[in-house]
Amino acid sequence: MDFWHGLMLDRTQAVCPQLCRYIRSRVVSGSLTNDTRMPSRRETAAALEINPNTVQKAYKQLEDEGILVTDGNLGSLVRCSEAVRMRLCEQAKREMACGFVQKARELGLTYKQALDLISDTWESIP
Repeated sequence: MDFWHGLMLDRTQAVCPQLCRYIRSRVVSGSLTNDTRMPSRRETAAALEINPNTVQKAYKQLEDEGILVTDGNLGSLVRCSEAVRMRLCEQAKREMACGFVQKARELGLTYKQALDLISDTWESIP
């Protein structure tokens, strides 16, 4: 299976943050677990048609965040402590909530209307 399946890059935005966000979201969802081998920087660059330096920058950022480790012989592996994973989960929840609130305000919804919408929708989606 293609490791990057489902990643839709927005070429009008910086690619490195998108790559980091995608990997973080896969760690949060559990589809990337500890000791999962990451595709090499060159493989990733070729698959996504991006600059290898962009992949290097993203992997380095994820290493600095405690999500990846790189061993020259083994390449990069997911190695994320439970504390880091929980921090990523909390961050993802906050980003989701902020996005919803911003959109609700743009649509002119009141706080109560937004809560009612969530409640109604919660029950209607399997």
